[in-house]
Amino acid sequence: MSGSRVSAAERTGASAAFGSARAPRSARGQIIDSIVGTPPTSVSADLVAENPENPREDYDEDYITSLAQNMREVGQIQAATVMTRLAFIVSHPEHKESIPADREYVAIDGHCRLRAARQAGIDLRITVDDSPAGTREDLLAAALSANHFRKNLTPIEEARAIEALVEYHGSAAAVVSVLGGVTNDSWISTRRALLKLPTEIQQKVADKEVPIAIARKAGSLSTHEEQRSYVETKMAERATEQAEKPKPVRGRAAAAAKRLAPPAEPAQGTPPTAPASTTATAPASSVPEPRGETGAAVDSEPVIDWTDPDSIASAILERCTPAVVEGIAQKLLGSL
Repeated sequence: MSGSRVSAAERTGASAAFGSARAPRSARGQIIDSIVGTPPTSVSADLVAENPENPREDYDEDYITSLAQNMREVGQIQAATVMTRLAFIVSHPEHKESIPADREYVAIDGHCRLRAARQAGIDLRITVDDSPAGTREDLLAAALSANHFRKNLTPIEEARAIEALVEYHGSAAAVVSVLGGVTNDSWISTRRALLKLPTEIQQKVADKEVPIAIARKAGSLSTHEEQRSYVETKMAERATEQAEKPKPVRGRAAAAAKRLAPPAEPAQGTPPTAPASTTATAPASSVPEPRGETGAAVDSEPVIDWTDPDSIASAILERCTPAVVEGIAQKLLGSL
């Protein structure tokens, strides 16, 4: 007998299970997992919605109670089969409104176990099967094309997802077709250009520290050095412009300025206001007076020059909350 010890792997030969366990996840697979998600083995029962197509309408409550006690004491023997909410909506778009937004999964098989887990206050063991919705690439495309999913992605996540779809389908034109017309070649090229940037600039784009308009142009440059230099120059110019802009007056300062401002001249044809009577009168209503027949307001709004970016920006900043301003900016950048 030879002195060298033979391992179990050498005696039994290569195993498909061991081989797949050692195989690294592909780059495209990692991107899809980051967008679509990797399936867990158990979740809170409150995250699972019941299937609106489930033919069962009546449940034996005594059985559910007994099952809940058994699952609490012994455990759940058989996992429930579920689909992710995204996959279920892709394959059953007619039920989009009936699946609550706070549910991440939809039960396919195991509704009694789902109800028992809720009653027992324990997590539900699940097996995720999204195959009825198509491939993982199909789900990735669905996640990008649906606005209510896209808003949760950073521009860099969108770029990586687009790159994965281009690799899978072969061309940007094919991806535009797959996404159902919600994007165009320009949007796709803009996002893909972001992946040519150095990692630190990509992170700043994801953190909204560098605008997409600047990052997109930087991505068209040849080297990382040129890209970094371009971003630094443009961000410095942007900071200078922001510092030179007059700060909008808000809050108490705006109210005080309005009180100190001279009264507006009455419009032509409008009779002068009669002097206030010295006799006691009822308190004036806090409701503003309606406009006169000429349509002129007492306090006229400043005229906005819609061809001047500074005028437009000032008008938006003076009238909108920071959250609304951010939303407007995202809409404008997304349309580039």
